[in-house]
Amino acid sequence: MNRSPQSDKPQRRARLLLLIFALILLCVLAVVSLTLSASRMVAENTDELTRLRIPELQHMGALEQAMADRANQLYLYYATADRAPWKVVNPGLAEAAHAHLAELNRLGLSDQARRDFIALILEFDAHSHGFDQVMQAQPRDWDALRAHLAAGQEALDKMHHELTDWRAQVSRAADASGEVAQDEVIQLTRLQVAFSVAVLLVAAFVLVALYARLKDQDALYRQAYFDDLTGLPNRRFLEKDLAAHVHAARPGCLMVVQASRYRRIGRTFGHGTADQLLAAHVGQLQQVLTAASDTQAQLYRLNTDTLALICLDSVSHVAAEQRAAAMLAIQSDKLVLDGREFHAELRLGLCLFPADGEAVDDLIRNADAAMHAAVAGGPAVAFTLRMAQDSADWLTLESALRHALQRGDFELHYQPKLCARTESLCAAEALIRWRRDGQLVSPGLFIPVAEESGLSVPLGTWVLREACRQWQAWQHAGMSPVPVAVNISTQQFSDPAFPALVAAMLAEFSIPAGMIELEITEAVAASDPEQVVHTLQALKATGVTLAIDDFGTGYSSLAYLQRFPIDTLKIDQAFVRRLGEDPEAAAIIELIQGLAQALDLKVVAEGVETVAQKQFLQAAGCTQLQGYLFSKPLPVAEFSRWLTSL
Repeated sequence: MNRSPQSDKPQRRARLLLLIFALILLCVLAVVSLTLSASRMVAENTDELTRLRIPELQHMGALEQAMADRANQLYLYYATADRAPWKVVNPGLAEAAHAHLAELNRLGLSDQARRDFIALILEFDAHSHGFDQVMQAQPRDWDALRAHLAAGQEALDKMHHELTDWRAQVSRAADASGEVAQDEVIQLTRLQVAFSVAVLLVAAFVLVALYARLKDQDALYRQAYFDDLTGLPNRRFLEKDLAAHVHAARPGCLMVVQASRYRRIGRTFGHGTADQLLAAHVGQLQQVLTAASDTQAQLYRLNTDTLALICLDSVSHVAAEQRAAAMLAIQSDKLVLDGREFHAELRLGLCLFPADGEAVDDLIRNADAAMHAAVAGGPAVAFTLRMAQDSADWLTLESALRHALQRGDFELHYQPKLCARTESLCAAEALIRWRRDGQLVSPGLFIPVAEESGLSVPLGTWVLREACRQWQAWQHAGMSPVPVAVNISTQQFSDPAFPALVAAMLAEFSIPAGMIELEITEAVAASDPEQVVHTLQALKATGVTLAIDDFGTGYSSLAYLQRFPIDTLKIDQAFVRRLGEDPEAAAIIELIQGLAQALDLKVVAEGVETVAQKQFLQAAGCTQLQGYLFSKPLPVAEFSRWLTSL
């Protein structure tokens, strides 16, 4: 099954083309053979004719030869019209035909026969002239050309019939006159061969046209069923093969493999580099299949960053997972493209057929659900029925999320940030909440759905606008507003128009500089440092302050960090929670605090839940503290009480 991208259908077409060519060639050879055989019979029985009527037969043959040459020339130009410049048919051939007819008349041709021949030649001349005019016109009317050829051929056939009758008369007269030359019979044979050559030229023209059409069909077929970048069969081909295997009751395994960092690499280094990387990954996977002598496996490309694999001999989860582990092993191999080093980061999910489904759509959906359940770079995940339910729940949640965005079912809660030294309110973080049927939905459930479904941008825009509006409302109410931090998604930050949007909102709600803080994750900051610097500078120019959230997870380059126009580092709460349990967590926090002090940055520690954690962070020199020890995120009315106490 590990076949080349050449499909069976183009091969069948090629065989059909060869068969047609062979049949045409056999027909031409048969005509030539019959003509030669007939000519030999004529030669054996026309001794008397050869001796008695040489002049008449010479001019008859010459006349028919001249007309055949004219017809042959018409067919030749018709067959090669697209490749040779058009020239008017040689008028000398027509003059020769009329000269031979005059000689026949002088030798005793009857008036009726002469008139018949003249009429036929004139008829042929008329269609030859019409053929000339159509060939010189642009565009050419191919139907008219074929009509002139057919009518001219009919005139030739009639002339041939008349000449045949006259030859019969001459043959009967041979007993009396007895003068015909043997070599004139050979000339008749040549004439018949000339007609056969004309047929061969027409057949060759048809064959070339048929070949071009089949070639175009093959190109369209490849475009419909194969991927241009990798040469792999595409999703349509996968569905065909999978349906055939299921119909034939052939058990096997379907794997879906996603290159997790493909899109990020495309945004960072360009889609050309991302395409090269994906093609290299495909080559690595093909090598794994080749090294395993796996003839029962076939790779496919489903979409931009996702591949699929059908394995017909993996009929158990154990065998399928072993094969998947071999595929994931390529992650340890490095690839160097344009001087940069890359490693594959794959997610792989699998399902068995028919055990996990008998419909093609179900199998692809189940393998895809398993793939999404896999952790990037981790082991493969096999499909379970629970995944199908989770996938259905995901789609239901996505639909509900879209409707909630249209209805405005969201609200902002604000979590206080306290000054570490005085433990008084000094800032807040705006956190989105979704109230569905009167109950709050956990952000851990709907935020991932929003990010994957493309809703994070409109949702993030709503959060930023609502935070600005609420800040203005507090100011109009006479409260002492504090800076409010807003989380920014990867998609928002990547939008070139985002800085302009921020500037417009600050102007709309009259927000002074320093009152809105934008938090981006460390992973976003590390995606493309040069572009990040440019975007951060544009945002900084609007009057917002900037913070890097979840700092300490190991993505950032310190060389770029000192170039970022940021104001705050937020220590990831995972380190705060491990204080007192993991000495490394304390060391990392002290290291971050020292780095921030060197770069003149504030440090916010989030996730503070115990007094011991608070005391350690205060001693370490953190600027602000945030966590359930002080307050959970509060609705607007409750947080307003904090503001009135200032």
